[in-house]
Amino acid sequence: MRPKTVILVLLFSLLIVPGVYAVVTMANGSAATGGVTKVLFALTIVVEIAALFQAVAVRKLFSPSDRGHLTWTLIVAFFVVRLVGELRLSTLTFDFVAPYKDGDPSSRFFYVVVLRYLYTFSDLLFVGALITTVRAYKSTGLKFELMGRDYGYIALLWAIPVATYAFRTNLSLGGIITADSYILTYRLVAVFVGAIIGTLCVLVRRYALQMGGGAVAKVWNTVVIAGIARAASFLALALFLKNFEYEARFAEQYLLWIFSWCWLVAALYQREVFSYIAPFHAGVGREATLDGA
Repeated sequence: MRPKTVILVLLFSLLIVPGVYAVVTMANGSAATGGVTKVLFALTIVVEIAALFQAVAVRKLFSPSDRGHLTWTLIVAFFVVRLVGELRLSTLTFDFVAPYKDGDPSSRFFYVVVLRYLYTFSDLLFVGALITTVRAYKSTGLKFELMGRDYGYIALLWAIPVATYAFRTNLSLGGIITADSYILTYRLVAVFVGAIIGTLCVLVRRYALQMGGGAVAKVWNTVVIAGIARAASFLALALFLKNFEYEARFAEQYLLWIFSWCWLVAALYQREVFSYIAPFHAGVGREATLDGA
């Protein structure tokens, strides 16, 4: 599976998916589009599973003594924890478990409310992965400087949580599942942590570009896009959920669809790096070094 092929599939899906949504809306009205959003959610999980397998394959290419091994170990952990959270959400989305309501048993509170922070925990694992990558680049002793466009990207990333906070009252109105009174706090935490992740990604991207760019820079370019898409999914809810409930739910999942595919592309780009620096001959490969991080 090559990155360019996956990108073409993604671009094709970005046209087809809204087309299907539009057809269902015209045929049966907006209220009937919930099924489209749920199917897209299920397919998003499939793509995230594929991204996890690619991340595991990348991790195996690094020597255990290499810092890149720790980085991709944390990225694999990020995916595993996130997918556990996704499987939990799927039980709520497809009505295997009822949403939490005030007065429900504490076990349901834990499952519905507390365990949604699995996503936050997975994000913190990714923050750890980014910090190890930044430290690896800094350990080279080279001087790194952010460019004007990097500050522009960072400003865009932080504009998303600021705008989301400004319209925060809408975040408690719902989503792909029925909302509870605790979801506002989670969504605000998630969008601000997402901005931190995006900022660190911009730093890593700049380091990669200054060390020659190439496929490594493509990895982090793609991860930046993934981060923006996820953060924007919360903004879409904040802006449109009050007046365009079904459209906002679809927009949220559509952006998460982009997030999942970008991660798959990023992992494939990282594997592509090794086709340049660690070629395999007769089934025997040279272990990767920090340069492949």
